[in-house]
Amino acid sequence: MMQFGRSWRFQAGLLLLTLVARAAATEAAGDGKGLYMQYCASCHGTQGDGKGPLAPTLTTPPANLRMLSQRFGNPLPEEVIAKFIDGRSDVKAHGPRDMPVWGKKFYAESGGDEAVVRDLITKLVEFLQSIQTGTRTASINIETGAL
Repeated sequence: MMQFGRSWRFQAGLLLLTLVARAAATEAAGDGKGLYMQYCASCHGTQGDGKGPLAPTLTTPPANLRMLSQRFGNPLPEEVIAKFIDGRSDVKAHGPRDMPVWGKKFYAESGGDEAVVRDLITKLVEFLQSIQTGTRTASINIETGAL
C-alpha cells in the first residue's frame, strides 16, 4: 500500500512538472506574440502570412512564417531560426539581407545586454513555433541550414 502511494505521488509530480513546462512555453509564446506584433507584423502580417501592410512596398516579399515547418521541419530548428532573426552573424557574401538585423536593434534597446537579446529572440522563435501550420518533418544541417 505504501508503494502505491509513492508511485501515485511520483506520477502526480511528473504531471505537475509537465503542466508547468507547458504553461511556461505558452507564456513565452504569448510574450513572443507581443514582440512579434511590435517588430514583425508590419511586414509579415498579424497572422504571420507575409501580408503585412508594408509587404507591397518591399523588394522581396516577406516570408509566410506560418509555413516555416514545411522548409525546416517541425519542430522548427530553434538555433537556425534564432540566428536568422538575430542577423548579426549573417555572411555578407550571401547577398543583401532584406529583413532588419533584429539582434542589433535588441542589443541597442537593452543597453548591450546579450542575455536580453537571447531572451527576446527565444520568445519570438517560440511564438513562430506556435503558429506553424505545416506538419512536415525534416532533417536539417544545423550549421548550414540546408535540408
